[in-house]
Amino acid sequence: MAALVAPVVVGIVNGRVVRAQSQPFLPWASLPSGGLMAPQILAQSRAASTPQFEVASIKLANPTAPRPGRMGAHIDTSPGQLSARNATLKELVEGAYALENYQVTGGPGWIDSTRFDVQAKPASTATREQLLLMLRPLLADRFKLAFHRETKELPVYALVVAKGGPKFQKPKPWPESAPRPVNHLGYNVDMAWLAKYLTRFGSDMPVIDKTGLAGIYDLDLDMEKISAGAAADAGGTPPSIGSMFQATVNAIEDQLGLKLVRTKAAVEVFVIDHAERPSQN
Repeated sequence: MAALVAPVVVGIVNGRVVRAQSQPFLPWASLPSGGLMAPQILAQSRAASTPQFEVASIKLANPTAPRPGRMGAHIDTSPGQLSARNATLKELVEGAYALENYQVTGGPGWIDSTRFDVQAKPASTATREQLLLMLRPLLADRFKLAFHRETKELPVYALVVAKGGPKFQKPKPWPESAPRPVNHLGYNVDMAWLAKYLTRFGSDMPVIDKTGLAGIYDLDLDMEKISAGAAADAGGTPPSIGSMFQATVNAIEDQLGLKLVRTKAAVEVFVIDHAERPSQN
């Protein structure tokens, strides 16, 4: 218990890393359609070519501090440094490997409950993508993270085109003098974005894009109106996450011509084999 009340790690990043991958960790959409893939154990090794932070600090977070909202990012990479506030190890893994919550499994129970503040700086200016890549060896070094990947068939919602076809259009030029409404669903977004949005918005299962629609679109859906309707259905009280999600799904089918269908799909998951709480240097 003593380890839970002190700052955890401050220092120079250097140590064991999970072997860098020649290809990025692929989400479900790029996976083969069947079966369970034999686990590939990823050993820890020193990799001089892997970019690393020059300095990094990991401390236990104040459990009473505010956290980003359900749709908020737990990892900030602006301006030119990486910081995470009140984030769990599971959330750090999700950010480092571009994963959704449902794709990360295994590990000790504390990875989804103990929260950390992370501050890390590279030796020179780096993009968000580069900073998130640097987070991978940091997690391997400080948390002794080890993992493998598997492909599993999981229950999901497939986002498909409803009868009658889609009811939205490709983006159109918007006058600079007329700002877009801020309470609408999304502009200049693709169907993968919408599936991810619904997954994070309150779905009880992953949502995957099976629309077959390529390109980007304007999804003109008034979320403020949907929220007001869900509140009215709840007798004027704030709507629950579940009721708000269902109201959004209903509006997407009625107004956008898309719907969710229960099915199963092969999903690649990131299985944590080992993780340790960071300790002081």
